[in-house]
This record gives sequence, C-alpha cells and structure tokens, in this order.
Amino acid sequence: MLIRLLGPVEVERTGRPRPVRPPQVALALAALAWEAGRVVPVESLLARVWGDQVPAGARHTLYTVITRIRREILGDDGAVVHRLGGYLLDVDESAVDVSRFRGLADQAMAEPDPAPLLGEALALWRGDPLTGLPGEWAERARNRLRDERKETALRWARMMTGRDAAAAVAALSPLADEYPLDELLAAALIEALHAWGRTAEALAHFARVRRTLAEELGVEPGAELRRVHRMLLLSGDAAETAGVVPAQLPVDLRFFVGRAAELERLAAVATGDPAATAAICAISGPPGVGKSSLALRWAHLNRDRFPDGQLFADLSRVDAADAAMILPRFLGALGVPEAQVPSGVEARIGLYRSMLASRRVLVVLDDAHGAEQVRPLLAAAPGCATLITSRAELSGLAVAEGASLIRLDVLPDDDAYHLLAARLGESRLAAEPEAAEQIIHRCGRLPLALAIVAAQLAGRADQPLPEVAADLSRTGADLEPFTHSDPAIDLRTVFGRSYRDLPEPAIRLFRRLGRHPGPHLPLAAAASLAAVPVDRARELVARLERANLVDVPAPGRLRLHDLLRAYAAEQERAAESRAVRRGATRRLLDYYLHSACAASEVCYPHREKLEPHPRARGAVAERFAGQADALRWYADECAALPGLLAEATGAGLDRHAYELAWAFAEFMHRRGPWEQILRVQGVALEAAGRAGDPLAQARCHNSVARAHARLGGHKEAVEHFERAVELHRSLDEPALEAHVQMGLSASLIVVRPGEALDSLLCARDLFRRAGDVVGEARALNNAGWLRAQHGDHERALADCRRAQRILAEHGYAQGEAHAWDSIAYILQAMGEQAQAVVCYERAVELFRRCDDLYPAAETLVRLGEAHVAAGDTAAALDAWERAARCYDAVGDARARTVRDRVAAHGQEERPLRNH
Repeated sequence: MLIRLLGPVEVERTGRPRPVRPPQVALALAALAWEAGRVVPVESLLARVWGDQVPAGARHTLYTVITRIRREILGDDGAVVHRLGGYLLDVDESAVDVSRFRGLADQAMAEPDPAPLLGEALALWRGDPLTGLPGEWAERARNRLRDERKETALRWARMMTGRDAAAAVAALSPLADEYPLDELLAAALIEALHAWGRTAEALAHFARVRRTLAEELGVEPGAELRRVHRMLLLSGDAAETAGVVPAQLPVDLRFFVGRAAELERLAAVATGDPAATAAICAISGPPGVGKSSLALRWAHLNRDRFPDGQLFADLSRVDAADAAMILPRFLGALGVPEAQVPSGVEARIGLYRSMLASRRVLVVLDDAHGAEQVRPLLAAAPGCATLITSRAELSGLAVAEGASLIRLDVLPDDDAYHLLAARLGESRLAAEPEAAEQIIHRCGRLPLALAIVAAQLAGRADQPLPEVAADLSRTGADLEPFTHSDPAIDLRTVFGRSYRDLPEPAIRLFRRLGRHPGPHLPLAAAASLAAVPVDRARELVARLERANLVDVPAPGRLRLHDLLRAYAAEQERAAESRAVRRGATRRLLDYYLHSACAASEVCYPHREKLEPHPRARGAVAERFAGQADALRWYADECAALPGLLAEATGAGLDRHAYELAWAFAEFMHRRGPWEQILRVQGVALEAAGRAGDPLAQARCHNSVARAHARLGGHKEAVEHFERAVELHRSLDEPALEAHVQMGLSASLIVVRPGEALDSLLCARDLFRRAGDVVGEARALNNAGWLRAQHGDHERALADCRRAQRILAEHGYAQGEAHAWDSIAYILQAMGEQAQAVVCYERAVELFRRCDDLYPAAETLVRLGEAHVAAGDTAAALDAWERAARCYDAVGDARARTVRDRVAAHGQEERPLRNH
C-alpha cells in the first residue's frame, strides 16, 4: 500500500491508485499520513480538517471519517488506531510518499553519486502536493513540500548538467517559472542551457531574471548570477548571436495614395520615446480596405528608426492556436541557431522577448486573426514596435497591452480618384471624368476593388472609360468584375477569409443582410431578417463589427459596404433555398410596413389609418417615443424604399409593395424628392392593379397626382386625381374622395380654373356627409384662399379665420398652419402688412413643428414679400434665407431662385446700410 500526498491525495493498493474524496476525508488521511507512526491529537485533527471555525458535531463527524478511512480507503481496520486522545496511522513510513521522498533525499547525501537516489525521489512527485485541499494547514504543508522539492531538484540538476543537460533543463524550467526571484535556481538553469548548447536562450533567461529583479525588488543580480553571465559572455556563441540584423519586410506598394492622417498617427505612436515602452499599433478595417498597404508603407518609410532589424509574418494562413510556430523563424532571423530553439512555447516566447530586450526592432504582423494570435509575437522591449493588421477588431490589445487602434475605412473620393490616376494616368481620367466617377462609385471606394479594375484597364489602354463604367453598371451587385486569378487579391476570396472565421449564427445573419436593398439598416430590421430577438441580433452584429464586416455608425443602426452586401447576397443564394429567402424578404417587409404605419400614426394622427396584415413570425417592429423619433426613422429609411418595393414585387408580395408605399407617402410628400415619389408610387400602382385592390389604386393615383402637382405637371396631376375620385366614389368613400377633391382643386386652378371652387365645395360637402369636421374646415380654408384670389377679401378672411379656430380646437396643426398662411395672404392683399407678418410667422412655426418643410418654404417666401412691403428689407432677407434652407432640405431647385432674390435685394440694401 502507498499513500500519496505529492499530488492529489490517493491510496494505491494492488497497483491501482484510488483518489480520496471528499475533501474532509482527504484532509484527515493527509494529516494522519503526515505524522505516520505518531499520535495526532483529536484537537489537531479537527483544526487541520475544519480550520479555526470547527462546527458543532465535528467530533462525531470525525469519528465517521476515521471509520471510512479504515474500512473503505485503507481496507484495514487496524491501520488507524485510537490512542491517548488521538489517532495514529499504524503503517511503515515507506508507505507514505512524503516519507519515502524525504528518506531517499537524506540517503542520497551519504552516497558517492547522489544523483540516482535524488532522481528517484523526484520521480515520486505527480503535481502540486495535496492538490485542491482547502485550509491553512494544507497550504502550510504544500509550501513546505514545494521548497523541499525545489532544493532537491536544484541539487539533482547541478549534478546532471555535465551528464544530461537536457534533463536538467526540463527539471529546472518549471521551477524557474514558479520561483522567478530565486537567483540560485536561475543560475543553475542558465548553466544547464549553456551546457545543452542553448547559449542564446541562456542569455535571454539572464536578461529576463535581471529585469524581474529590478522591477520587483529594485536590485541587481547577485554574485552567482553575475558569475554565470560572465561565463556566457566569454563563450563564442553569444557574440555570434548578437550580430544578426533581420530585414524581412516585403516589397513596398508602388501605387500608394492618401492615408496621410493615418501615417501621421502611426508616426506619433510608433516613434515616441524609445526608452519609455514598446509601441504596439493595430490597424483594422474591412477586407480589401488597404490595411497591409498602409502598414508596409509606414514600415518602409521608417525602417531606419529600427536599426536592429525588421521582422515580418503573414498570419492569414496560420491557425490562431499555432501562432507561436512563427517564433522559430523569428528567432532564426535574430541569430539563434536552429538547434538552440526551445521546444516549448513558453520557452520560445521567453527567448524571443529576451533577444529583443536590448534591440530596436520593428515587428510587422499582417492579417492577424485576433489578439490571442499576436500576443506571443509582440515585441515588448522599449525601443521596439509592433505593427499589426487585422480584419478583426483588436480592442483586447488596447485593454491588456495598451495598443493604439487605427480603423481604416474606404478611401475619400479624391484619394480614390488619385489611386486610379496613379495606375492609369491622370490624362485618361481627366478626359472622361464622369465615367471615372461612376467606376469609383461602383468600386465603393474600396482600394482592392479599385486596384483590380485598374489592373484590368491598364492592359486595355484603348478601351473607353464610359464603356467600362457601363459594363460595371450592368453587372449591378455582381462581384464578377472583381475576380482575379491570384486568390490573394480576388475580392471573393478576400471577403471569404473574414466570412469563414465567423461562428455559424453570425454567418447566417451576415448572409441575410445581403437581402436588404440599402447600405444602412436598423438593428430591428436585421433581427427580422434573421428571425431572432433584437438583443440576440445586437450580439451577432457586435460579432460582425469585430470582424469589420459591418460598421455601427450609431446605436441601433448598422452599415454594410455595397460590395460586402453583394458578397452576402451571393452566399445567401448559394446556401439558402428559395423558400427560406422569400421568408426573410417577407419578415423584412413586415418590419418596414408595421414600423412605417406606427410612425404615420405618431406623425400624422389625422391621416387615414391603415391596418396591415399580421407580422410574420420572427419579424419585429419599431416603437416610437414621439414625433421626433418617428420622423428620424422615416428620414433614415426613406432611401431604402425603392429597393424594398423591388424586393416585394420580385417576391410576388404586391400587397406589401403598395401598402408600404402608402405608409411612407405622407412623409415623402412633405419632404420630397417628388421624382422618387413618382417612381415609388408608380411601382405601387402597378402592384395594386395586379392585386385588383381599387382602394389601394385610388391611394396610389392620389399620391402620383400630388407628386406631379409639386413638379408643375398639373395636367397629369388632374388625370390621376380624377381617376382617384372615380375609384373612391365607386367604393362609396366620401371622406377619402373629399381629400382627393382638395388636391384636385389646387391643380384645377392651373388647368381649368373655373372648376376649382366647385371641387372645393364638393370636398366640403363630402366631409360634412362623412362627419369629418377637420376636413370640412380644411376645405373651408382652401375655398377662402381661392375667393381671395378673385378679390372677395372680406368673405375669404371670415372663412379662413373660422377654419383656423376649428382646426386649432381639434389639434390639427398642419391644417391650422395652412389657415394662418391663408389669413396672412389675405391681410397682405388688404394692405395690413404688420398683421400679415405675425400670421405668416405663426404659420411657419406650425409647419416646422409638423416637419412640413415645403409649405413652410412657400410661406417664408411670402413672409419676405410682406417684410419688403413693410419696408424691412433686412427681415425679408432673413425670411428668404430660411426659405432657401427649407427648399434645400426637400431637394427643391427653387432654393437657388430664392437665393438670387436675396442677392439682388442685398445689393439694394447695402448702400442704405452704408448711408
């Protein structure tokens, strides 16, 4: 039988070790074995098992424990004996490995050659003594045994250094890590390394111990360490290793443009105080954005700052777990003979860092997978610098190692142009600037895409750029123009490296993002595409952001580069069935439809309500805190609407198409641009026609008519308004027909002016029939404004004032704003300029509150005219400047006309002011 304490507590019987559990039983057996052959008092046993806080009933428990040790653990009732108020383990001392270890160590001292017995003693160790046992006694026993082992190992290793240096190193290395301040241990390891032929590693270990002593104790090495160091310096190997200067940088990129700010920042980080600390800088960004080019350009420009050499490693094809395998190559470049490179990872890292301890070396680690991969390769010594490029975000290095982070984005327009010009010639681009701009746009200003297209064009000098731009445009979202025979620069291959590194849930989300028609989308839209909760989508987006496959420009929003979106769409088509893709489209459209309907109710509460069909499972919708929140969402998502309608019609989801167009219509009519409204509503009208939905067709005709009217196409507007009137009348929808009649009347003023008032009066009667007081007041106001056009100012003013009171009572701010504008216009015509100014300002205030910028601009123009009539040119100029800004916001060209008026009146005003 053998009781083992030099590792986990075990009992070996019949050649088979058996672990002792639980901890109370193991502690009791260890306490008895520690004193084998001697009585251990009960109080001592209780303290060793339970510590200072011995619980009530512990004595009874101890009795149970002892009985279990006797019968179950040792299998011998006579092995533990109760005597004189305590217990005694009645076994020979050699039955306990601790006693056997000590006996062998003592016996060795009397032998001419102690090494064999010392080696036998050390072989009894199986790990940390009393592994895992809690309590103060166990910890004291552990520390004592650790020290005994260290002294024994040190004695044995000194004897073995001249016989088997490798065995001595193997025994001393783990102890040196455990006791980094023990100089005698360090000296023995250094001598063993040198004897083994690893002088470079021995020098490295001396440098490491010296640095540790200085940092921890503020002292220099003692006499023994200095002795072995002198011995190393006298050997020829040390001098040979110190003279090697590596120069591993790849060739610099010939056509490098831009990145001036990033180069300056790199210079500030990597060439600071050489004596202060090592510089670490990580460059991250999307695949193909030029990270490696930037790193190599800076490295070549600054290599003279690192006179002891430059190391380079391409980590793209090195597994993260095997990054330390780069170390032998680096060590070889630094002059360490292959035979002296340690076999263990930790030993290699230690030697590498020690070799750099007194040098100024630049280390470039290209295309790293992540922080863990590069940590073993960092140059940690003052005066050195490590430059890392990675497709992943490396914030972990900033936190733990103090690295500076630089994130690259696509090139600015000017730099993208200069990149093409550097490869193709300035004259070729200057001759066809529009085509050059189209090529840059199709490449998304991504340096790799621009380089691929430029390389193709360089071999076809006679091909006109417009032809190339047309070819690129015809391919749409296809990545075929960016293929290359070299996989290192083929765009699909480059994207694929980042894509394949993702976990499967993030891969699925990334593929689905390719289904979104625009570069920007809300987090909830991404969640709907992937059919996951928003919080889960946030986690997956964060993973994609760390891989630099998406950008998060603001909380709750993400952005995908056009070419990455094309790649995602390709991957989705390859991996997902048509039914799965259609389901994702349905969820995406449901997100937008339900969110837009919610936004419409918040922003336009008096508008007709639309009840969309229930959301598909997995689709979510936005909730808006108020009007500003909803308007911001509308503004962010409006650009995606044409693409969403194309997705809907392409998937056969016509109802989604026309309902989505309706849900965005009011916002777009208040903001423009009107050409886009015509395109969107034209698609929606065709979808409504295919679906045979007359109510939807009427809504679409009304929206198309309003857009034509804004663009000055009143004849076309009247045609669509009248078609909408017919449809609403056939459906017996008086209130809806009345709204259309209101729009129709405004275009009839231009096309058939004699019918305009009749249309307004018809609208008033229809609103009254439908019980719509607000609508009736709006018709009354418009009729008053029209009467004012014919000079009936008194009646017009009375009608418009009455309309304003009704609209204010019902909280319909937009309608009230129009009423104040009508009142101001009538007062202005009656010569009451001061009152007109007050009413115009009130109208503008209400229009701005409703985010109705187009009528606000028109009202501000009239306000300026009222100020001129009142003799206040300065106030007029201010009003017109405000009008121009409103026109700018809705993309209306009349902003320029208004500014021309400002310029003309400003010149007239200047002499007066000088006077």
